[in-house]
Parts: sequence; C-alpha cells; structure tokens
Amino acid sequence: MISGALFLNGNHSIEKIYKKSIARIVLAFVFWSMIYTAVSMAVTHLRGKQALKEFLLGHYHMWFLFMIVGLYMIVPLLKQIVSSMELVKYFLLLSLVFAFVIPQTIAVVSLKFPGVGSLANNMIGKMAFHFTLGYAGYFIAGYYLSKIELSKRMKGIIYFLGLCGLLLTIVSTSILSASQKKADVMFYGNLTVNTLVESIAVFVLAKDLFSGRIVRDKIKDVLGVLSKYSFGAYLIHALVLEELGRLFGLHTLSFFPVVSVPVISIIVFVVSFVLSGILNHIPFIKKVV
Repeated sequence: MISGALFLNGNHSIEKIYKKSIARIVLAFVFWSMIYTAVSMAVTHLRGKQALKEFLLGHYHMWFLFMIVGLYMIVPLLKQIVSSMELVKYFLLLSLVFAFVIPQTIAVVSLKFPGVGSLANNMIGKMAFHFTLGYAGYFIAGYYLSKIELSKRMKGIIYFLGLCGLLLTIVSTSILSASQKKADVMFYGNLTVNTLVESIAVFVLAKDLFSGRIVRDKIKDVLGVLSKYSFGAYLIHALVLEELGRLFGLHTLSFFPVVSVPVISIIVFVVSFVLSGILNHIPFIKKVV
C-alpha cells in the first residue's frame, strides 16, 4: 500500500523502474538467497538440486520480493487506471469482490460443505479472471487512500472495522485450530477481508497521525533511520529468528505464548535493525540492504 501510494503518485519511466527499482530487488534477492541457501547447506547438509531449488525460490519470506517486482512491472499500466478516480473505484470494487470476498467466502463454506466450495471454485475458475487479483488491489488502495480526505465518521468506521478484523483473526484462528487440533492459519492470509480492513485501518491511522502535521525533528530522525534500515531488517529477520531457535532454543513455545511472542518479536526487531544498520555502512553490501 505504501509502495502504491509512492509509485503511482510519482513519475517513473519504464526504464527507471527496471534499471533502478527492479534491479535493486533482483540484486538483493540473489545475494540473500545465496546467504540463506548457504546456511541451509551448512545446517541441514542440503546439496545438489535441492540446494539449487532453494536458491531459485528463495527463503519463505522472500515471496515479497517476487510479488513487489511483479507490481513494479505493471506500474505503467496502473498509472493509466489511477488517472481516473472512477476507474480506481471500479478496480478496487472488482478487487474486493474477486480477490477477497469470494475466495474467503468459498474457503469458509468449504469447511462445512467441501463439495459446495469445490463447485464454486470450479465456476469461478472458468472465468479465468485475474486482472484485479493478487496484491494489485492493495497497491491501488494505497494510492487511493493517500489521495482522498476522509471524514471523522468514515475514519471511525475504518478503525472499528480494523479492530473487528483483528478480533476475527484471533478468535477464528483459535476456534479453527482447537477444533482441528492443529494450527489453522486460514484467517492469517494476506488476501482475506479481515487482513484487508486491518491494513486499511493502519494505513489511515498513519496518514492521520503524520500527514500535514509538523513532526518534531527527533521523531523525523527516528522514522528516517527505521525507513533506511527496514528493507535490510526484513531480509535478515528470518535468519535471526531461526538462529534464535537453533542456537538458543528460543521459540514461541519456549514459554507462555502471550509472553514469548512479544518478547521474541522485540528481540528479532532490535537485532535485525542493528545488523541492517551495520550492513548499510559496508560499501558493497549496502546495495543489497
């Protein structure tokens, strides 16, 4: 959503997108995928085709790099859509219906009536409709929300829905996991209605707090540092998380999860940003963080 707000508001030629934005992502992917593959080879003795496969697909959290490259590639096309607010609203409506509401409804119905869910999936599949699916909806939503001014009433509704989305995620996940006696992360999906309304609420809150307001220099400095080092922190955080478990036996089930989750999150956050800050001061490495 932030990328959409920035890219679709700016002037980015196709050449600039490929030479600067996409090239940087690809370079970062190659470097960090080599690091994660090397660690896997050292720890699990991964070799041959499996090692090559892991390198090409990247670590689990690198899905974001593939996704963002895809969005960057269609920025010139999306720029034509955002030139008309009517088209923006239409795109977002189609995205809401086909990328979020219908798939999640089918998934929920399938829990009780798998046959009905399978039939519905086949019917939707016959449309071969992909244009507004995936993360393009988030991308354009970020642009749209950055452009419009919301009333206090509308902000209140968005915050309320965001809170409901958060509660739905927690409660539904707990109920499904307990009933199946194993973790069920259906409602944790990024392309779910509950995650969508949570994301919109956070985006609107950030805009409400900082847009058009005088921010103190100290806060600007902190936000600047976080912004500068966030990409590197994201790339390295999975390694930090896994090494905490491997070397120190520290994971979410080490003790009561209500305590372990925030404690581990803080540790990973701090260590990842410190490492990213250090790497950002190394001549070649700073290009891939």
